Amino acid sequence: MAQGANILVVDDEQVILDLFSRVLGTKGHKITTAKDGYQAIEEVKKGKFDIIFLDIIMPGMNGLETYKKIKEVDPNAHTIMMTGYSVEELIEQAMLEGVQDCLRKPFDIVEIMKTVEKVLEIKKLEERKT
Repeated sequence: MAQGANILVVDDEQVILDLFSRVLGTKGHKITTAKDGYQAIEEVKKGKFDIIFLDIIMPGMNGLETYKKIKEVDPNAHTIMMTGYSVEELIEQAMLEGVQDCLRKPFDIVEIMKTVEKVLEIKKLEERKT
């Protein structure tokens, strides 16, 4: 990949933010982190992201609510939900709203990298169509 992706990671657990920053940052991607949905929305208002990793269960505003607000700001946001809980109903709802995928905690680093590559490929194909 010639240039790294601009990636937003949203999770209330600092260890998750650190993991994504370390793993994806070493691959040349620019990582921005947010600790909650409100901060995530502000980051999306400030700039465009190639991929958004969004935790489903967070205090204040859950991932699905956050995703809906992000879509108001950036209707083309490529979003991957993350969860460590059994929240099938929320996952299903998120997929119906347009979320690309859902990663389950604990994460497999290879799975994170494959997900990034898959979403970037989808994004590239979409850009060719326009």
